[in-house]
Amino acid sequence: MEGRVEVFRFDPELDEAPLYETYEFPYQEGMTVLDVAFYIYEQLDGTFSFSYCCRNSHCGLCGAKINGRPGLMCREPATKELKLEPLDHLNVVRDLLIDREDYDHCKEGMRLFLERVDKAEKIPEYIDPKEHMKFMVASRCVECYSCVSDCPVLEEMPHEFLGPATLVQLARHTFDPRDQLSREIIAYSGGLYNCTTCGRCEVVCPHNISPVRNIELIRERLVEKNLAPQAVKELQKIVDESKKAIQPSRGHSPYLDEKEELNKTGPVGLFIGCNIDYDFRMKKIAEEARLILEKTATEVVVPKEQVCCGTPLVEMGSTAKLRELVLENVKLFEGSGCKEVISLCGGCGSGMMKTWPEIFQEEKGEELPFEVRDFSQYFLETELMEKLGPVKKKIAYHQACSLHRGQGVEDEPQRILKAIPELVLIETTVDDNCCGGGGGLRLSNQDLSQKILNRKIRGLKEKGIESLVTGCPTCIKQLRHGLIRNKIRKVKVEHLVSIIAHALREEN
Repeated sequence: MEGRVEVFRFDPELDEAPLYETYEFPYQEGMTVLDVAFYIYEQLDGTFSFSYCCRNSHCGLCGAKINGRPGLMCREPATKELKLEPLDHLNVVRDLLIDREDYDHCKEGMRLFLERVDKAEKIPEYIDPKEHMKFMVASRCVECYSCVSDCPVLEEMPHEFLGPATLVQLARHTFDPRDQLSREIIAYSGGLYNCTTCGRCEVVCPHNISPVRNIELIRERLVEKNLAPQAVKELQKIVDESKKAIQPSRGHSPYLDEKEELNKTGPVGLFIGCNIDYDFRMKKIAEEARLILEKTATEVVVPKEQVCCGTPLVEMGSTAKLRELVLENVKLFEGSGCKEVISLCGGCGSGMMKTWPEIFQEEKGEELPFEVRDFSQYFLETELMEKLGPVKKKIAYHQACSLHRGQGVEDEPQRILKAIPELVLIETTVDDNCCGGGGGLRLSNQDLSQKILNRKIRGLKEKGIESLVTGCPTCIKQLRHGLIRNKIRKVKVEHLVSIIAHALREEN
């Protein structure tokens, strides 16, 4: 059975520009992409260049882009149609062979070995299993640089950000309780707060390491030592004063303050989130969501006392008040008899699905007493899907990082949109691109946030789009800002809930 592979070819000493060559290979089920690379080298073209070593995914040298996604050639199964390219953000030596010298040189001054002054009291030393696991997970990194290739920050700021791979290497020593060097300072000077926490690095890591989680934990160490940037201190102050992560719009009251008690008990709870509650431009989203849910459930609970979900605190490393906020929210919805709690925000939902169960388990020794779901997941299973009326719009869907990679909610929103008559869903090359609004980047580095946003906006131009739809309020604020700055005033940015509400109007 024949397979076809399109391969990036480039020799800087001979070629003016890269080109792609197509080869045929004898495809067999079970073969790896590295087997295909060897077939080309040994049977078809001995000038084809790539690197490898151990062939069992533990050396990291055979990293490449496989069908547009970074990975290890020795680990990825071959398909009948393949496209092989070198990793992004690294200089090409030849073909798939990349230059690792810049990253190796960067690590030389970071003293990536155990640093200690005090001698151990006894040998072997006892290390708490939880602390041990932190640096053992980071130790799985084989420096394949797949995460480097997929990082949107390195796309815009290659010299002011250490990158996910290097920060994971640093985390390995930061979390080692025997190490006595202030690694957090090194990480901070290397752009620790320049990460958007988009999660692209986590998706492509062949050893299931989360660079984002390691970065958040290093930030937490920095906050504990009172060395965090001013943006973090301002966030702490806001949360201390109001138990919300943002301040209310001047001259406007929060959504929850405007409402009377909306059902004290019921099976379905609605978590509003700080942005929708406090930003007067988004309050309509909360009301639309409540009305839609009331058509699908007998009682919908919208507790007025709900507080910040805690996600902004986790992202910025300021977790002193996290447990209090989480337990307060859980107690509120549990006491209301909720079996499901619906989120309107990608960031909130991600924290509710990951952080809430962890903290509740530690506190109570039990599982979370309700299921957390995104609005799109809930709506897709309702009878209202059959009642969607026409919406005459050309729209593009923005895959919010916190929703797509944070919660695994990828297809649900688009399935809803495709079910709406007369709605035209336009796919773009930047649907999955980070908008630069996550990870507190809008607070810590506005210039970098704007650069990442501009790349997103450029990919939307000249597509005839009337509306840009997403499921994350932070993305909505960021995208609106980007469209205004780029003088694109004909494109609206809307929450998925608003499109559904439009499709459910009685006049449709």
